[in-house]
Order: sequence, then structure tokens, then C-alpha cells
Amino acid sequence: MSMLLAVDFDGTLATRDTVDWVSAHYAPEVFAVADAAFAQGEITLDECLVQQVAPIRASEQEIVDFMVETVEVRPGVPELIHFCEAQAIELVIVSSGFDNLMHPFLLAHGYDLPIRAHTLEFGPEGPVVRLRGRSPCAVCGVACKRAEVRELATGRRIAYVGDGPSDLCAAEDADLRFARASLAEHLEREGYDYVPFENFHDVRVGLATAIGVAP
Repeated sequence: MSMLLAVDFDGTLATRDTVDWVSAHYAPEVFAVADAAFAQGEITLDECLVQQVAPIRASEQEIVDFMVETVEVRPGVPELIHFCEAQAIELVIVSSGFDNLMHPFLLAHGYDLPIRAHTLEFGPEGPVVRLRGRSPCAVCGVACKRAEVRELATGRRIAYVGDGPSDLCAAEDADLRFARASLAEHLEREGYDYVPFENFHDVRVGLATAIGVAP
């Protein structure tokens, strides 16, 4: 059965929210202010990203090295990749983080996966966020992942895996949802069906059950 599996990165594939983790490490005071403003609904997620990384003066390689040293990949990814290849399921990372940090992080862990995300450009004045240019969503009103995931699916069924605020709208729109942390709490509160997960073995088994094959 043809399907798109859209997987969030921060707090989902990676065991930490790497944008928060990096910002809290290199610019703790600014991180705390921006994080609180986002939590209170005073700024959007994209505005929060820009504020969090603006004061960082570490190099791109220093940040990647820090991520590799302090962040792990959630267990079960190799088995999930093999399962998706066998079942003709397209696995794509769809993230509100930065592709040029994710790619080398994943390669260091032995994975080369397609990523749809923003970019963090490094220059003499510090890092600059280059947003992907996602269209404003007719449902939530901000430039979220919903339309991008729907476009990637090209009419196929969508399975979505996520954990946090950036995943809400895309997860609601999916045919099959895997959730943990605040995303699971949101879906539970709003009455959406979902499969809880703590690792990607859970996701693989859930996918197999949904399409009626052995995991």
C-alpha cells in the first residue's frame, strides 16, 4: 500500500529538541526569553527560531559536533527504514529545524535520509534563518507543515510521527498518527486517534498493523 511516512526530527527522530538544546547551550538567556514568549503565544514558532539562534556565535561545525556528542537517535530507525523500503513507504523527515545541521548529524549516526526543513546560514554577523517558505495554513493560520506534507504525499495516505507544537496541524491532517509528549496530549484532548510511541520499533509495528503485514 503506497504511503508517505512524514517524521518530525526534534524530539522525535532525535532524542532532544536540537534547536532548543543548541540555543540553551550557546545563548541561554535569549533562549529562555524566546521560549517563554512562544509558550505564551506572543510570538510564532518561526519568530522563536530566529530569536533563539540570533546571538549564537559558534561555528556550524562546532554546533554539529555538539549535537553529535550530546544527542542520540531514537532506537529502531534501521529497522523502520528496512520496513519502509520493503513496503514501498516513502520516509521523509519534515522539520521546523535546520537541514544543514540535521544532515551531518544523521550521517554521523549512519543515516542518509531526505529532509524538508529550514536552513541556518552562517556568516560574519552570526547565523541567519532561511525559512522554507511554507504557505500560511488555512486551518491554523501560520506557515505550518500541513500543506507541505499533503503536497509530498501526492494523493497517498499519510502517516505522521511527531512529538510537539510544530506537529499539531500536520498530525491532525494525517490518516495515521504516531505521537508522544505534548502532541499525544493534544490529540487526546481533541479526540484524534493516534498510536503512542517511545521508539521507532513502536512506529514500525504500528505501520505493519495498519497495512496488515508482518513487522
